[in-house]
Amino acid sequence: DDRSHSQHQSADLSIGFIGFSALSTPNGWKDYEYILKHHRPKAVQFFAPSIIHQPNDGLSNVQLAHEYNTQFIAQVGSISEAKEAIRHKVDAIICQGSEAGGHGLRRELGSSTMALASQVSKMTTIPVLAAGGIVNGKHLASALCVCDGASMGTRFWASKESIGNPKLQQELIKDNSCDDVVRTTMFDQIQNKLSSIMWPHPYHSVGALRNQTSLEWEGKTAQELQNAIDKTELLDEYKSAQKASDPRVVCILSGEGVGEIDHIEEAYDVTLRIEKEAIDSINRLQHFSSDSDF
Repeated sequence: DDRSHSQHQSADLSIGFIGFSALSTPNGWKDYEYILKHHRPKAVQFFAPSIIHQPNDGLSNVQLAHEYNTQFIAQVGSISEAKEAIRHKVDAIICQGSEAGGHGLRRELGSSTMALASQVSKMTTIPVLAAGGIVNGKHLASALCVCDGASMGTRFWASKESIGNPKLQQELIKDNSCDDVVRTTMFDQIQNKLSSIMWPHPYHSVGALRNQTSLEWEGKTAQELQNAIDKTELLDEYKSAQKASDPRVVCILSGEGVGEIDHIEEAYDVTLRIEKEAIDSINRLQHFSSDSDF
């Protein structure tokens, strides 16, 4: 049996999938099963959405992963999504708060990182990780107070191994703060017109650095932006800015922790420093506790 884990050993590999695009067609499901069968990843991670069923037989992406002895990590942005993931017996949950960079639930549909991770941790015994605004060891130590660990995006987007646009990457280490990050649907409303893959509701918002584009459209309605898309040169201008990697115009994905990132370095060094900072923070808290008169 090809699905018998006794004959195949998992690879030291974890693969992430964007649910709505990866499994939107029968061929997507075939590709997913091919990866599980021939590459034998130890884990797969799904987001947007995390739980998907085949239209013909109702088999879920979680069940298919488990048939190949692959663990399943669900990234969620709300309690309702977490409950669904737990019902489907996922192996771990990443709780993406609204402070996160990149795509996620709109702020009015999602929750903050620590509140979400803390509440999901009380709902299950499987590992729960916090994601959103976490970029250093102090943040990791905070996350460990409410869940089992952290998943970091922006911190490793600002690393030498990142395959992101290097010109835009440099914007992450300028004089930023959490005030310079906005979660907005505006960039997706524009970019969905220029891409063959359109981010759907409710995942059509991004955490990104504020720039001229966001400032111009902040506070205006989606219909006003749509009118500009339909009746002006906005799309052509944005497309030209994409080709030029113009940070004043294009979307630069970023979480709210970006203000504590000040240089681009190797991912290995980032990981070691975060680990040391977390241990130091926890030890310092233990020192405070031992010296307390309470």
